[in-house]
Formats: sequence, C-alpha cells, structure tokens
Amino acid sequence: MKYDSEFRKYFSKIPIFTFKDAARFLKKMGASDAYVKLFIHNQMKRHSLLRVGRGRYTFSNNEAMVGFAFAPFYYGLEHSLTLHKLWTQVSIPVIITTTKAVPGIRNSMGKRVLVRRISKNMFFGIERIMHNGVFVPVSDIEKTLVDFVYFNINLSDEETKRVMRECNVEKLARYAKKCNRGIRTRIENMMKDMRSWEHEQNKKIGQPYLRGYCRPAEFN
Repeated sequence: MKYDSEFRKYFSKIPIFTFKDAARFLKKMGASDAYVKLFIHNQMKRHSLLRVGRGRYTFSNNEAMVGFAFAPFYYGLEHSLTLHKLWTQVSIPVIITTTKAVPGIRNSMGKRVLVRRISKNMFFGIERIMHNGVFVPVSDIEKTLVDFVYFNINLSDEETKRVMRECNVEKLARYAKKCNRGIRTRIENMMKDMRSWEHEQNKKIGQPYLRGYCRPAEFN
C-alpha cells in the first residue's frame, strides 16, 4: 500500500494519534483527502491499526494504552486498586477524565472500559505506574479512596479497612481539605471510624496494628 512503510515507521513510535495527525502526515507526502480516508480504513481493515476513541488511533494492541484516548485522564477506582494490588476481583479499566467524553461503559481497542468524568478541581493525586510495559497515570491510594466517595460508590467495611491501612493519613487529610464539605465530612468520618477500629485492635493484640492513624488536629 502506498505510503504504508513511511506511515507505520512514523506513527508506531507514537502511543496515540488523531485522524488529523495522520491526514497532515499523508498530505505532506502527496495524498488527497479522499485517499487519507481510504488509507485509514484499509489500515483498520487489516487489523494493524486500532481505533481507541473517536478520531484516535494506535498501532499498539496494549490495553494499557486505551486511556490515552481520553487525556487528560487517569485510571481510578477498582482498576486503580487492582494496579496497587489491593483488589482481587476482576475489574475492567476505569478511565477518569476531565474531558466531555460521554460517561459509561464502551468498547475501545476491543476491550470493555468504563469512562467517568470528574471536575478539574478534583484532578489531583496521580502517580505513574508501570502497567503492561507502559507507565500509565493512576490515582494514588489516597485519591482512590476519595474518588469512591466522590462517585458515591460504597466499599464493604473490609475493603475500606484494607485500603485505609495502606493510606498515608497526612496525605488523605490534605486531600480531604480540597473537597467540598459533603465529601470532606464523609472522609473525616471514615478516618474517625478507623481510629476507633484501630483502638479496638490494639487492645486485642496488645500492639499497634495500623500505621498510626490521623489525629483530630490534622483537620483543624
């Protein structure tokens, strides 16, 4: 196919590219508008080019790439807990984005993913984790817990305890202060409940069980 080798050599180095990127490249090589559409269609028909979102493509079949079609984004909620090795249940990738993408379950790169939208002032608490050979943005453990409250998703008591045992309580307290009053209050109550539970555990086993949970002064 005309332009095939040059196109693949250039775009195989780019995780995600748009139709406009492809059109700009092909037109510089002399392709017409009509041929650009035909070229992309044929690349997808051969299964060498994958569509990861509206007008976005990749030559990689790595499922870790799917979120980049919704940049700025991060992987969060259950998927974040999976990547942090705190969730043993099967979960589909959960993509949290500030874009105007329609939320809900969709197919991308042949995979089922869940897209959720979040306000820009809540777009924080993100770190990079190696996943399938690629560094991807993932909410840290503390922000993941905040997001469960933000999206009004309930964890079981045991799941909450397991996650909070891994939290940096000072960071969680800082994150709580960035949230609106309703979310902040719920997080504060969760931390108070954990202090009570820790106290009971300490009495049972005679030694500290958790990592030193937050003091009330941290919310002052």
